[in-house]
Amino acid sequence: MKKNIKFIYLIEVALLIINLIFYGFIKVIPSELNIFLVITFLLLMVIPLRLFFGKQRDKSYYTGYTNRTIITVLMVVGIIIYALGILLGFTRGYAYNIQSFKSILSIIVLVILTEYFRLIVIKNNYNNYKSTIIFTILLALLEIFANTNIGGLNTSYKIFVYISVMVIPIFAEQFLCSYLTYKVGMKPSLIFRLVIKIYPYLLPLVPNLGNYLLAFVKILTPFIIFYVINRAMVEEEKSKRIITTDTLRVFSIPVIVVLVILVILVSGIFKARLIAIATNSMSPTYKKGDAVIIEYMKPDKLQKGDILVFRHDSIIVTHRIVDIKKKNDTYYFTTKGDNNEDVDGYTSTSDQVIGKVDYVIKYIGFPTILVNELFERS
Repeated sequence: MKKNIKFIYLIEVALLIINLIFYGFIKVIPSELNIFLVITFLLLMVIPLRLFFGKQRDKSYYTGYTNRTIITVLMVVGIIIYALGILLGFTRGYAYNIQSFKSILSIIVLVILTEYFRLIVIKNNYNNYKSTIIFTILLALLEIFANTNIGGLNTSYKIFVYISVMVIPIFAEQFLCSYLTYKVGMKPSLIFRLVIKIYPYLLPLVPNLGNYLLAFVKILTPFIIFYVINRAMVEEEKSKRIITTDTLRVFSIPVIVVLVILVILVSGIFKARLIAIATNSMSPTYKKGDAVIIEYMKPDKLQKGDILVFRHDSIIVTHRIVDIKKKNDTYYFTTKGDNNEDVDGYTSTSDQVIGKVDYVIKYIGFPTILVNELFERS
């Protein structure tokens, strides 16, 4: 036992040394090589560990429940962020090409090696909590260095965003995975990390949450999973009762249905999109805090009196059409807010048109407006 612990300490020293090497040379190492170097290091660690400790037991009474809980929580979080995306907007996902395929493959390999490395170390650490904490911190630093371009952090704001969006979430994820591995095994942490690392590469549209809201979601999600699973385990120890598969299935089915509906709505399959209204320029037709459903429409199908949705100076505007002109196959739209005295001081062209307002839903846009205003003030 003591021999095994000493070997674990040697592994942690090696992990510390590789982190120091990354910290010293990361500015001169091309960023695309970072993950490759980390994968190489993990292979050099995992192979001798596997030979030394042998096959690791990775079965637990809680495995099935934990896996289902993680998937359910991630689905609920997905619904929330996509609901916010409907109001805040979306950005296109990664382009599907050889480079993105290589990125996905390297992430999968990195996650699998990391979680197997974690399994071997934690299962052979004999309740040495301090050593496990140190190991988790070093593993988090290794992931940070594998995904970091420190040379680009040249302002205090960039450093703040980097710490909020990258560093703190990685520490939260790593400590959750160490907890899951210690209590259950490798499979739950593997599922969790594969989902959160790969989904941005697979979805055609990604919610544009902004740095602050994105950091909040990424930090909160691991804590929710920890709370739900830890509470269930405590209750199980008290009453020998666990949530059944049927209960989770009943909850998961409506979650899946709602998520599919949201994805369809924002993807444009039914030529529709939902956005929040941030001003009273169209009052009383609709007011600040309302949300409108946009119908995608070609410029030649629009008429005077339609409420046009278009892009102007990187923002989306919804004003009524008061005049239409056509020149060289390009339509020019003059617009005006119903609550404004004068027409807009610009015209919108065909390539700026998104569509027209099809339906108004009262008040549901207020949460998004309040969040945006709060972030703007801060």
